[in-house]
Amino acid sequence: MKSTEEALFCNDAFYQAFLSRDVSGMQRVWAEKAQLLCIHPGGEALTGRNDVITSWQAILSHKTCPRILHKVDQVIQHDDIILVTCYEWAEQHPENLLLATNGFVWEAGRYQMVFHQAGPTPIGPLKEDDEPIKPVH
Repeated sequence: MKSTEEALFCNDAFYQAFLSRDVSGMQRVWAEKAQLLCIHPGGEALTGRNDVITSWQAILSHKTCPRILHKVDQVIQHDDIILVTCYEWAEQHPENLLLATNGFVWEAGRYQMVFHQAGPTPIGPLKEDDEPIKPVH
């Protein structure tokens, strides 16, 4: 049975690939057949698997690629489409928050990413009693 937990697993795999600069892991997260859309902060809309994956290869292989941490904010499900909003921040600059929306569809027996857009937000995700998600590596 398809569930939001399966989409959240893919969402976590996306951030783990980003955090560990794992290009092949990033490639596995994104859908292969469904149409893709990715908008990096301040960037143009990238469509198509080749353009999206090429952009992630450039980001993850760059020596200044930040270590991005995240906290899930909301999960919304519409049939086989799941949207996850997350707060993102660079480990070195937690004051520079981004709000991201990640979209997932059911493909080849699992949820795969088809959409990512992130941009600055002045609203923080953490309360005083919350702790940020720690990196795995």
